[in-house]
Amino acid sequence: MTHTYKLKREGTAGTEGKEDCIVRLSPAEPGSGITIDLEGKSRDVFRDDVFKLFNETLKGMGIEDVAVWSKGSSPLNFTIIARTKAAAIKGGAFE
Repeated sequence: MTHTYKLKREGTAGTEGKEDCIVRLSPAEPGSGITIDLEGKSRDVFRDDVFKLFNETLKGMGIEDVAVWSKGSSPLNFTIIARTKAAAIKGGAFE
């Protein structure tokens, strides 16, 4: 059986620097799933890949009901994953 976790508060991680991104996770109503809002230059080109990355990362952490906002400047996949995990920790998901 896998554990599920809920955010207790908003959590944000990252910067607006080159090859970085800001990820803000906000608690969502139970059953609402993962909603994602992206901003940034590469949004239209890499949207599907980034959505998949957020979904896989959050579900892998056991977080299923969350609103994601992210703004990036060409972040690499591992940066998005790290920022997502840091924002979840800051949001109290594992307290």
